[in-house]
Amino acid sequence: MLNLEADLFHRPGKKAGSLNAKPLKDLTRITPAALILAEEKRKTLMVQIREANALEEVRFDSLCLSLVHNLINHCQNLPDTSNSYYSQQGGLLDHALNRTEAALSLFRQYLVQEGGAELSEEQKLWQYALFSAAILQGVGKLYIDYSLDLYDNNGQFLKQWNPLLESLVAVGSHYSYEFQKESDDEFRRRLNILIARLLMPAGGFAWIAANPQVLAVWLALLNEDAHAAGTLGAILIRADAIAIQRYFNQMMLRNYGSRGNRYGRVGTFTGGVPESVAEIEQQIGVEFIQWLTRALEAGRIHVNKAPLFMVPGGMLMTPEIFQLFVREHPEYKNWQAIQKGFLSLGLHSVAADGSVSTRFEQTSNQQMHNGIVFVNYAVALPAQVQLHNLNTGKSVAISATELVNQAQFNNHFTRQQNAHIANALQHLTVAGQWQAAPVAPPPQVSIRPGVLNGA
Repeated sequence: MLNLEADLFHRPGKKAGSLNAKPLKDLTRITPAALILAEEKRKTLMVQIREANALEEVRFDSLCLSLVHNLINHCQNLPDTSNSYYSQQGGLLDHALNRTEAALSLFRQYLVQEGGAELSEEQKLWQYALFSAAILQGVGKLYIDYSLDLYDNNGQFLKQWNPLLESLVAVGSHYSYEFQKESDDEFRRRLNILIARLLMPAGGFAWIAANPQVLAVWLALLNEDAHAAGTLGAILIRADAIAIQRYFNQMMLRNYGSRGNRYGRVGTFTGGVPESVAEIEQQIGVEFIQWLTRALEAGRIHVNKAPLFMVPGGMLMTPEIFQLFVREHPEYKNWQAIQKGFLSLGLHSVAADGSVSTRFEQTSNQQMHNGIVFVNYAVALPAQVQLHNLNTGKSVAISATELVNQAQFNNHFTRQQNAHIANALQHLTVAGQWQAAPVAPPPQVSIRPGVLNGA
C-alpha cells in the first residue's frame, strides 16, 4: 500500500516541480467553472446541449451541469493538444463540449419513438450515459499527457498536481504546465475510467450503475472500446470527428476568412499568414482533409476503392490520393508536401520503428496496398459516403456513423479472417432496449461542423 501511495504522489517519469517561486505573470490563474463557461461560444454550446438533452432542468443541472463543472475544475484552461486540433487555451473543454453537442444530436437518429416525442426514462438513462462519456472521453490524458505544477497567490510552488487525487481548484490559485513527450494510449484508457468515476456526480453514477447493461456500455465508451459499446460507440466516434471538423473549419476561417480562393486558402500562403513552417504544413494538411471530405460527399472518391481502403486500424490512403489532390491543385508542385502536411496533424498511425507507411494484403486477390493509415479517418467523412463492395464491385450510399460501425469488422485486408460479423446499428426503444432499426430509415440530421449558432 505504501508503494502504491508513493507511486501516486511521485508519479514516476514526471519531472519534479520547481521549488522556486515564479512571477504570477508566468502562471495561469485558476478560474471558477462558471466564469470559464461564460465565454460566448461555450455559452452557445451549453444552450444547445441543454436543448438536446431530455432531462428536465433540475435534473440537468444536478447530473449534467455539475459534471461539466467538475471537468472544468480538473482541466481549467488546458489545451487539448500541443500543436494539433484544439491546441488553444481551454481547448480540452472546447473539444469536450463540441463532441457532446454532436453526440446528443446524433443520438436522436437512433431512437424508436412510440407516440409522443418525449423520451422514456430508460431512453433518458442511455442518453445520460452517452452525455457523460462524451464529456469525459479521453480524460485520462490529464495524468498521462501533462505535467502540472500548483502555486499559491505569491507564486510559491506548492506541489505537482495528481488528477487521480484531487481537482485543480482544491489546492493553490495558479498553475503552470507542460506537455509530456510520450503518451501511452492503453494506460490512458484505463485511467479514463478512474478519473471519470472521480468526476461523476454521485446521483449520475448511481443512476448508471443501477442498470448493468447501461453500465457495461458506459465503461466500454470510457475505455474507447467501440465494438463493446455498440451503437453509442459509433455515435461517439462520429461525434468526436464532427468536433474536430469544426475546429479545422474555424481555423481556416480564422486564418484566411473571405480572402482565400474557392477553398478558403490564400494563394501559396503569402501575406504573412501563417508565419511558421509548422503552421503552413498544418494548413496544407487541413486543406487536404477538407478536399477529401468534399470528394467523398460528391461521390468522386469511394471508400474501399483505390486510393482509399478501410483496413484494420483505420483508413489506408495510398500515395495516389495525394497525387490526385495535386492534380486538382496545380499550384502545389509535389504530392510529398501534401502528405507531409497531413502527417503534421498527427491523425495517422506510427509503427514502433517510427515509420508511417504500412503494407496490407487484400484477402480476395492477394494484391498488396501500401500507404498511410488514417486512424482518425472519421474526421474526413461527410454525413454520407459511397462504400464500394469488394466482393460484388458495386457501391452503395452509407451514413458516416454506419461506416464507423462496419469498420470494426473489416476483414478484407487481414491475413486472418475476423470471426465477428458486422451487425447493423440498433435503435433504442422506449423500454430502454436496443433492437434492429425500423424498416423506414430515420431522417438524417444535418450537423454543420463549422457552425455553432444553429444557422
